[in-house]
Amino acid sequence: MIRTLVVATLLLAGCSPTEAPTPAASSTTPSDKSAASACTRVALTIEKNNPPVEDMGTAMRAIESTDSGVREAGQRLGPIAQEAGRLWVENDPTVDKGPANLRLADARQGLLTACTNLFGAYPWPFTRLPSPTPSS
Repeated sequence: MIRTLVVATLLLAGCSPTEAPTPAASSTTPSDKSAASACTRVALTIEKNNPPVEDMGTAMRAIESTDSGVREAGQRLGPIAQEAGRLWVENDPTVDKGPANLRLADARQGLLTACTNLFGAYPWPFTRLPSPTPSS
């Protein structure tokens, strides 16, 4: 039984290439996937006016980017998003959220500017837009 498994494994290993060729990246596939993800997220966040709790994930992706502009914008967005998200979750009516929201809008715009510098004008070909809702 063991000998049969070994032979079958060796035969299968001989039939398949040891190093499968990697698919060539298309013109719509960015090489910096972290930047592409962060840029897509920030563009959709601005477009849909999403709550600030989603910006931490965007900042984390931007920080992992190989592009220095996107990375620096993500580093700026992170602490601002954390503060704005905390205020949004606490929902304290006595706290003025205006200054934090303004800093968040500026940081989001800074990341979008870095993305535009890297990928060109939005929408980018790699952006996955939600499919339109079916009409009845």
